[in-house]
Amino acid sequence: MTQTTSIEAEYRRVREACAYFWMETWQIGFIEGEDAFSFLQTQTTNDCLALKTGEGCANAIVTRKGNLRGTFTLYKTGDNAGFLLMERNQADQVIDSLKEFHFREALTFTREIPEFCLLGLQGPKTLAILNELTGQILLDFKTSEARELEIKNHKVWALEKSLTGETGLVLAFEESARTLIFEAIKETGKTAGLGPVSQEALEILRIEAGLPVYGLDMDEKMLLPETGLEHTAVSYHKGCYTGQEVIARLKTYGAPSFALMGISLEEGASELQHNAEMKLGNKRLGVVKSGVYSPGLEKNIALAYIQKNYRSPDKTLEVSVDGKPLKIKTALLPFYQPVSNLSRAKELHQQAMEIYKKEDDLDRPIALLREAIALAPKFALGYEALGVLLSKQNKLDEAIALMKRLVEIDPSEIMAHSNLSVYYMQQGRIEEAEAEKGEATAIQFEKIIEEKQKEKAQAAKSKEQEAERERQVGMFKQVLEIDPVDQVANFGLGTIYFEKGLYEEALGPLQTVVENFKDYSAAYLALGKTLEQLEQKDRATEVYKDGIAAASKKGDLMPLRDMQNRLNKLTDNAT
Repeated sequence: MTQTTSIEAEYRRVREACAYFWMETWQIGFIEGEDAFSFLQTQTTNDCLALKTGEGCANAIVTRKGNLRGTFTLYKTGDNAGFLLMERNQADQVIDSLKEFHFREALTFTREIPEFCLLGLQGPKTLAILNELTGQILLDFKTSEARELEIKNHKVWALEKSLTGETGLVLAFEESARTLIFEAIKETGKTAGLGPVSQEALEILRIEAGLPVYGLDMDEKMLLPETGLEHTAVSYHKGCYTGQEVIARLKTYGAPSFALMGISLEEGASELQHNAEMKLGNKRLGVVKSGVYSPGLEKNIALAYIQKNYRSPDKTLEVSVDGKPLKIKTALLPFYQPVSNLSRAKELHQQAMEIYKKEDDLDRPIALLREAIALAPKFALGYEALGVLLSKQNKLDEAIALMKRLVEIDPSEIMAHSNLSVYYMQQGRIEEAEAEKGEATAIQFEKIIEEKQKEKAQAAKSKEQEAERERQVGMFKQVLEIDPVDQVANFGLGTIYFEKGLYEEALGPLQTVVENFKDYSAAYLALGKTLEQLEQKDRATEVYKDGIAAASKKGDLMPLRDMQNRLNKLTDNAT
């Protein structure tokens, strides 16, 4: 399948700069009242009572049998108030499900805030644009965070929501300010490459990011753990809610028969039909959901529900899809891992320094450094290098402004005060230069004292931890005298020996766990790491492969990813 040039350009815009789109298929509801969050706590899957004002969480509503009734993102905007951001096609079901169990609690629902319009901004330069627009230093948003900003004298809610795998915000503001705010954002974003993105390009980005959509990739026939949402939308510590028993039981005792993961198709294969059935021989392997051609991976990819015995990543399978033979490869979601803005800033800084070494013209490295600190407003090395280069161009006022901004961000940044001292001295402002020099010296002294205090505290903590480890070792050995294959005692003993650097001693207990408890994925990870330390890389590779298969089957995502990363490094080093 080939893509049009415009869709590919929009795709690149989101991956490399920033794109906007009106979110006509989404709506924002509101819940308010003294009992609002205690009520949500009993009816939804995530921990609503743990939220502080400005925080949020992915959330879901399930039936008593654990079937998915709807998903939404909750943003706590006040002590007793919050937004519910939902796709329009499931909003009625979400609100009606909540109202079904609302009796005497002191709260009110607003199905949709009619005066709000929603504008999506997605891409690594999203915050850089808002920084320039608001004149503030907006640091990275936490997942599902909500902040109230002011743009052109109008209040705007900025809600963290990645719909593409990149930095993403949903801006919610009054319809009456729609044109004014939109034009301001477009004008400010011109230099950052801001532009529109179509629904077609957004669909590619969504699937690469591994984000299922209700009604397309999931519905009420599915158990929530089948969809992968349990990793973001479920708290296993919050206590009871409707459907909690089923979800907790699946977590503790097994894994769903089918679960969502990625598949990629062999080169030349056509895009698969939605809901196409996959078979391995005569056995049902799974069902295809959203599929698309990925410009980033240069192949057709899809979300698919796969039977648990075949959920190991990077497995090539010869299957039949709707009766036609096809070779597919399984993949962990997401297909695309974004590069952090700090990593992008560090790369730009490195490029700037390389150019500075080779060329006399400072304009190019200065431009790169400006881009770096726009992407990562707390990137101290970027400020420092930019200030130095500007001072070499005798642009001391701008260099001083940069260092002052760095001091605002981090008052303990020694180099900011040191550079200010140098720049003031160059301008003949002796008194101010001496003051900054004194400030730098004082901060350095305070840091030395602080470091010494940390070292003392760490030494005391290490002593306590060592005593606790010795106590636990004694306890585990007593248990093993009674039951030599006890899972908890062997795993505990093995991990303590590993932490102490006693890798030979760690081998026995960890091998015992792996041999006797085939689905204990954390033990495979610990054993593999131990073998790596003992330079037994071939054995470690085999252990990770077995562990990945076990973790895939059970749905233990965290040890699975850790083992996959370690296996990739071992494989890369071997080649």
